[in-house]
Amino acid sequence: MFDEIDRATSSGSSTSSTSRRAFSPTFDVHETEHEYVLEGEFPGLSDKNNVSIEFTDDKTILISGKIEREFKGWKDEQGKLESAEEQKKIEGGQTTAGQEAEKSDKKVEKKEKLKSPKYWVSERSVGEFSRSFSFPGPVDIDQVKASLEHGILKIVVPKMEKRTGRKIEIC
Repeated sequence: MFDEIDRATSSGSSTSSTSRRAFSPTFDVHETEHEYVLEGEFPGLSDKNNVSIEFTDDKTILISGKIEREFKGWKDEQGKLESAEEQKKIEGGQTTAGQEAEKSDKKVEKKEKLKSPKYWVSERSVGEFSRSFSFPGPVDIDQVKASLEHGILKIVVPKMEKRTGRKIEIC
């Protein structure tokens, strides 16, 4: 029914369980009497500006963008929660020349403590993606609506209303 064109490229085949594949979000696509509905999973996507939806022709929709890894903080060796915001507070603000030298020493000391976490397993899907779907009939591209809620991108594509014949009166 739908011709799917998967534009994501995979990076060779590897039998390693830690090998990375190109990110390709999964979609459910269904048809109702008046519209086509696409629902894609985008876990971790909170900024809708990281997704682009466009029609490449009258019947083909292209969904592309990127999902970035984001972490707010982690616990240090003593169990104290460290965060990126704390690092910004240490690095930001205005000081006098005397405070600057003291602050510089603290920055170096704090930066050593604020190392990025060491990942043992990284299985979340991140990176750039591109998916394309072709519809079997004419669609009304001017009335398409999209929403992003709880990591689910929902795109509603109305079918073009069938035009019926009409009688023309002579004036």
